[in-house]
Amino acid sequence: MNWEDLKELIEQGDPDVLAADLGEIGPADRRALAKPLADFERSVRQAGFYTAQQFSSMLSIAGAAVLPMSTLAPWLSRNSLDRPMRPDHHRVLRPYGAPAFDHVLALLRRRDVPWLPQLAEKLAQRLRPRGWASSHHWRLIVAIAGDVLPDSDGFVYHWPEMIGRDATTIVDELRRDRRFLALVPRLFEVDGVARRLADSWAPDSWPSALAELAATGEVDRLVLLDGLLARLQRGGKQADVVALIALHDKLSPDLDELAPRGGDYAALVPDSHSTVAGMAQRELQRLDEANRLEVDVLLDVSRAMFFRPEKKLVRAQLSWLDKAIRRGRAEALAVLGGAFGHESADIQERALKLVLKHADELDADVREELAEAAAALPQDLRARAAEAFGASEAAPEPAPVPVAASRPEMPPPIASVDELVTAFAQHVHEGDPAQRERILAAMVEFAFADRQALRRAFAPLQEQSPWYAPGLPDWSQQRNWIGSPSEGSEFTAVLRAATGECRGDVTSPIPRVDEIPGEADWEELVTRGVDYGTVSLRRLHEIALGLAYAPRPYLMSTPTDASGLIAPEALAERLERAAEQGFEPWEHDLVVAMLRLPRDAAIADRVRGLGAAGAQVARWIDGGGLGTPEIRREVVPVKKYDWRGMHFEDRTRVTVAFPDSADPIRKSFDSTATGRYSATLREQNATPDLVPAHRDLSAAHQVAAFADGAKGSATVLGRLVDAYGPIGEGMTTVLAYALGAREPADRAGVVDALITLTARDGLRGADIAHAVVELVARDEVVLGRVVQAVRDATRAGLVEFAWEVVAVLIEGLLPADGERPRTALADLLALGVELVEQVRPAGPVPGVAAIAARKGSSRFVKEARRLHQASNTG
Repeated sequence: MNWEDLKELIEQGDPDVLAADLGEIGPADRRALAKPLADFERSVRQAGFYTAQQFSSMLSIAGAAVLPMSTLAPWLSRNSLDRPMRPDHHRVLRPYGAPAFDHVLALLRRRDVPWLPQLAEKLAQRLRPRGWASSHHWRLIVAIAGDVLPDSDGFVYHWPEMIGRDATTIVDELRRDRRFLALVPRLFEVDGVARRLADSWAPDSWPSALAELAATGEVDRLVLLDGLLARLQRGGKQADVVALIALHDKLSPDLDELAPRGGDYAALVPDSHSTVAGMAQRELQRLDEANRLEVDVLLDVSRAMFFRPEKKLVRAQLSWLDKAIRRGRAEALAVLGGAFGHESADIQERALKLVLKHADELDADVREELAEAAAALPQDLRARAAEAFGASEAAPEPAPVPVAASRPEMPPPIASVDELVTAFAQHVHEGDPAQRERILAAMVEFAFADRQALRRAFAPLQEQSPWYAPGLPDWSQQRNWIGSPSEGSEFTAVLRAATGECRGDVTSPIPRVDEIPGEADWEELVTRGVDYGTVSLRRLHEIALGLAYAPRPYLMSTPTDASGLIAPEALAERLERAAEQGFEPWEHDLVVAMLRLPRDAAIADRVRGLGAAGAQVARWIDGGGLGTPEIRREVVPVKKYDWRGMHFEDRTRVTVAFPDSADPIRKSFDSTATGRYSATLREQNATPDLVPAHRDLSAAHQVAAFADGAKGSATVLGRLVDAYGPIGEGMTTVLAYALGAREPADRAGVVDALITLTARDGLRGADIAHAVVELVARDEVVLGRVVQAVRDATRAGLVEFAWEVVAVLIEGLLPADGERPRTALADLLALGVELVEQVRPAGPVPGVAAIAARKGSSRFVKEARRLHQASNTG
């Protein structure tokens, strides 16, 4: 077979015919065909992502028959083993036929070469953990691996998602291919796999399957036990430990297995997820009750447990210590002082009662130690401790002085094309707005100054990632893979256009929609998907079109401040240079530049005569810029998608309404006009870096990003903090949601934000508290999480601020007569007791006296009495 015949077969696109004709070629044909085949693949990848995908499966088949092992691993990794693709009458690629996998496997085996296991190892090494992996590529590795499967991190990481797809059980698959049994220990060693063990295509689950194999001796149960304990010690979130806890429960280790591992279980108590710490506590208590736990381990575990915030675990530890003391382990009394400093007054009181219960067993040294620890108790409990064992009145530690974070500095411009390539590769994974602006500015400037140098610098990246290949913007090709416009796809289009052909000069306008391939498709999709479109999305799209058809020497909209602000003098200078060089800025580039001006920009007279762009900026400034919209917290119908399909739910959002929304720029930010109340996916129309002088407007559009547990919200919150402008209901609502964030790391972020906003902008606790009251009353925020965050703010030194918040929350959330108190309201009252001792408010909190006068001994009533007494004492 010669190259022309092979090329014709590939282009015909019939995988059965191609595989049949390649099945009989010999070594001489392979050597002759290898280079032209590689050259052809390079040419289709350079032709664009669309063309590369059209030939991808056919190239996999040809490569399997022709190429040597050294070339095959990267070749098969970047080409598809799935069904071939061909364009339909709309130029949309559609799959057809059977997957290329069967042909590739058959051709590899027909070659009868000894290096297939080595190829499997090389393919496995190219699989990346935490990324997407083709099931066909993974199955090919298994099929050609030989007697031993690869154990690379990527291969093991994707194992759980690949097994059970044919509806067989995990146990059956592992027994059918016993090579997998040797990989079981790696399930606990590769990061990220533990989370994947909780899901399965198979009818059974990974925990039950592994436990069954351990019961029959096919897998060593102690290997499983040691592996899951080692993995649990590395920590993680709830999703990382669910399957491991389930496996541990199914293994149900006996005392002989637990005893030599007491130290492993004890290591899980201090920092692990609460479910892991609870499991460790339960197993250690089993050992203790069987008199097989060293007393030093019991004491260390207790000390560590008293530092945990989960009251359920600490109460269980106190009960365990009570039983241990009654069994004769009086040494445990000494560690009870550690519970005196717990953040929960309920825990403090329980610990004190336990000490008083066993007061007769206290020796002089323990009494002295407990008396010193009692200084951490609230005033009323300190008095009870003093009567029992002479608690000391230690001088309180000085409260920390909160320090506002400094504003980040704008990084310098990118100075070379090599630096640009590095920055681009990093930004793809990080997505920092300041970095994106540096990249966009450099892309435009370098493409104008020396496009050939830019193309050469990006060639290696584009060779490795064909979707970055140079080319004119054409949405009709991109839509096959992306579906609808997004900022990520437009950012990619900028690179493709900057390194591709340029069909205009500095005076050229961007062509009309009907003059650009696929542009009508883009306009239709973006208008349908985002009502009025988004300013930032249109700007990115415009930059790509401008680079291809109407190049400019530089952008008007590049910020001069890390927040996104543009110094007015810098914009005026850019407009003056543009007038001298005889070009008009791109439309949306200029719009974004105006949005990024400070509220007090005073350059209207300076730029008024600088062409159409200068006149537009002057009109914008004379008209008050973006203006002062009405920003209000309201309950509105919000689209939701679940098992019921699309429906509306009433949720709290912050609406933005401009008194005069006729201006198209203002209209795009007017949620009452667009019906868009939040920032999700393509609706990111008011990011902090886009309107940095209008923080509250931006916050209003970001509320939805915080409304469901505020997961991963710390970065957005930090950018809002560093923006400028007054704080109103947009920002206070965001902060209220952030105080109730589901994850502790996100609540830590809001404490930092409160410190900075209090110092920089005079943020008042009462304003946030009113928003929290509304959200808690509507069950959109969990009060217990808010209490924890406010307590953390207190420890950070925001004592006065925290009292403002707590006082408003108590007054707003106290139940009326006959109503049950809300969960965590007792914790809120207890926090109030702590703060009253430090703040000494002028009077009691309204409503607390009435609760304190109620009959009963519930914790809610008891904490109300304590707060009432502390307020009156103050």
